[in-house]
Amino acid sequence: MTTVKILVKHDGAGWRIASAEKDLDTSGGPRPYTQRDEAISDALFAARMLRAMGENASVFVENSDGLRLVGEEDVQFWRSH
Repeated sequence: MTTVKILVKHDGAGWRIASAEKDLDTSGGPRPYTQRDEAISDALFAARMLRAMGENASVFVENSDGLRLVGEEDVQFWRSH
């Protein structure tokens, strides 16, 4: 079974959620998120829904030092501070 990779990336205008296998389509897509945490939270929600349907899914965020895997516990830490 393959893993769906969900990427949270800044495109210059804001944070977007995309598939790691495809380039970001900024032409007619939804408005980007202004807050990184909101984009990550929605990406994690999408991953949970995919897992509920029997798919493997992982969320990665693009930082200045490359891609980093994001887990549910990371978001709980961010929200508590």
